Amino acid sequence: MRTYVRWSDVDLFGHVNNAAYLRYLDDARFALFDMGVDADGQPTASLLVVVKHEIDYLGQLVYRLNPIDVEVWVPRIGRTSVDIAYEVVDEQRTVYLRARTRMVQLDSASRQARPFTDDERAALLAYPGDTPHLREW
Repeated sequence: MRTYVRWSDVDLFGHVNNAAYLRYLDDARFALFDMGVDADGQPTASLLVVVKHEIDYLGQLVYRLNPIDVEVWVPRIGRTSVDIAYEVVDEQRTVYLRARTRMVQLDSASRQARPFTDDERAALLAYPGDTPHLREW
């Protein structure tokens, strides 16, 4: 997904704030997957909820006029959970952020984890990729 750094994304240190990066990831994820709403924007019987983010900040992204890209792929699909991976890159392929989000599929009525349907699994499998290499501290 192509996006732009907004002036409001930059903090007092002159680089993109960590909360703005989470918004970039969220926007990119929603651009690919319907995440619990149907074609009319109405809630479905299932919900995908974030249970964990892992983020490596690899460079200082500053305010700029040129767009950035948030690349998104699915490295792992479990029975009721899925990992979404990301990289935030510029036109020179400089990687500013690498991340992984763990999401769990819930039944909207019971709020209990439920398995992915064949259609949900197929939608996720359309974006395959490797597990991102994240640093261990």
